[in-house]
Amino acid sequence: MTVFQPDLRSAFAGSACIGAWAHDPDSNRLALSPVLARLLAVPAASAAGAPLALALAAVEAEDAIRLESVLRAAGEDGRPFEAEFRTRPGPDGPRWLRLMGQSARDPETGALTTQGLAFDLTEGRRPVESEAHQAQRQANRLADHAAAMKGLVAGLRNPPLARLVDEVAVEVGHELARHLRGTRGQVH
Repeated sequence: MTVFQPDLRSAFAGSACIGAWAHDPDSNRLALSPVLARLLAVPAASAAGAPLALALAAVEAEDAIRLESVLRAAGEDGRPFEAEFRTRPGPDGPRWLRLMGQSARDPETGALTTQGLAFDLTEGRRPVESEAHQAQRQANRLADHAAAMKGLVAGLRNPPLARLVDEVAVEVGHELARHLRGTRGQVH
């Protein structure tokens, strides 16, 4: 790798990507990478056309409802999306996964398919560092989510919600600043 030519293979390997997936909204079936199929308790023989319900059975109940809704909405509006969810605890405990994707029509057949990549976020969610490092990670994640919320709330045309999100963003900024300074000062 050089500064100007990143090594795509190395970048991909270090990205926590566990493979591709596809969802056919008409049949409500999934095609899953081998790793994603294993994490969702889908037998390898079924990974090329598993019923969505089979995969969702391995997902925490409240996350499964939201994930199903996200996939349905993606099939309706075609916008890019990402969804994080937790699997039910397995031998190594629960896993935190993220699906990123978009729906599109096949130019030849006209069939609608939602597809994308899956990422395993588990290692970043487990507290293996010191308490200070874990708190810094959490503050960074809060800042990322606050920024995302500010971008999302703008399109809702809901001024009270926008003000609340602004207040949350300010508090998250204070929290992040405290962690960057290495202090545990007063809360605003």
